[in-house]
Amino acid sequence: MVNDYSNTSISGIAKVLFKSKSVVIFMHENPDADTIGSALVATEILKKLGKNAYPVCCDKIPTSLLFMTNGRRDYTIEDIPNEENIDLYMSTDVASKNQLGKYISYAEKISLCIDHHSIRDLIANKTFVDVNSSACTEIIYRVWMRIFPKVAIPSVIASLLYAGLAADTGGFRYLNTTPYTHKVAAKLIERGADHALICHELFEAKSKNARAVELYAQENVKYLCDGKVAYVKLYLEDRAKVGFEDEDTYDVINVIRRAEGVQIAILARQKDENTFKISTRAQCDVNMANICAELGGGGHPGAAGCSVKKEDVDESVKFIIRKCGFNV
Repeated sequence: MVNDYSNTSISGIAKVLFKSKSVVIFMHENPDADTIGSALVATEILKKLGKNAYPVCCDKIPTSLLFMTNGRRDYTIEDIPNEENIDLYMSTDVASKNQLGKYISYAEKISLCIDHHSIRDLIANKTFVDVNSSACTEIIYRVWMRIFPKVAIPSVIASLLYAGLAADTGGFRYLNTTPYTHKVAAKLIERGADHALICHELFEAKSKNARAVELYAQENVKYLCDGKVAYVKLYLEDRAKVGFEDEDTYDVINVIRRAEGVQIAILARQKDENTFKISTRAQCDVNMANICAELGGGGHPGAAGCSVKKEDVDESVKFIIRKCGFNV
C-alpha cells in the first residue's frame, strides 16, 4: 500500500532505472543502516543493469556501520567523475529536504524518491512512499525482485537489506514489524545474510566512546511525569568532557527508554552552537511523527525527531511532553 504522496509504483521505479544511464543516489544525514542499505543495494541494481551509480551522503558513515561499507566512510559529490553526465538524481529513505544536509541544493534535482515515511516534504516527479513497509530496504527488496525475478540475491546484497530491516525494526521488536517483514528477512537469511553477525554489529558491538556517553546519559537522565517520560540533554561541552562524537549517541535514546515504566523517551543533543536535534521514542499509543512534524520534523509513529534552535529546545521538549498527554 502507498499513501497520497506516491505517484508511481514498483514497476514505475524499475522503468525509471532502466531508462537512466548515470545515477546519483542520496542517503539522509546522520545515515543509519536503512538509508545505507537502500542506497548501496540500489547502486548494485543499477550497476547490474550496466549503469553508472554513485551513492552520496552529506555526513560520514558512522564507525558502528562500517561493516556495511567495507570500511568506507565518505560518499561525496566530489567522488563523481563527471557530474555533468548524471541523468537521474534519486533518494532512498529521505523524507525531508533538510535531511540532505549540505547537499540541500540538490533537492530540486531529485526526480525519484523511494521512502516509507508518512511525514515528508521531499516530493519528486516520481515518488514511491509505502508507509506500511517496515524499512526502505523492504521496498528496495521488492525493486530487486521486480527487475531480477529469476536472479538469486547475492549474500552481500542480502546482508545489506537485512541490516536495514533489522535496524529500522529494532531487531524486529518495534510495532512497524509486519508478517511480510519476517518473510523477507527469512528469504534474505536463506540467501546468505549473516543475521547473527549483523544483529551483533547493530545492537551489541559498541565503541568505548559510545559506552561512555550511554553511561553519562544514564547518570543524567531525568524521569518526569511519574516516571513515564525519560529525558536527557547533551551539550557540546559534554562531548569534550566525556569524550564522544555525535555519532556515538545513536543508541542513547534506547538506553534511557528501557527503564521500567517509561512510555516516552526524549533525547536532545546539541549539534552546533545554534541547533539541537531532538529524538523521541514512544512505547504507548502516541504518534510521535505527527507531534515532531509540528516542530518541523517527522519520522515514524514510534520513533521521530526534529531540529530546533538552541533557545527553543526546552520549550520544544515541554511541547512534546504535553502533546503526549502529560503535564509538565
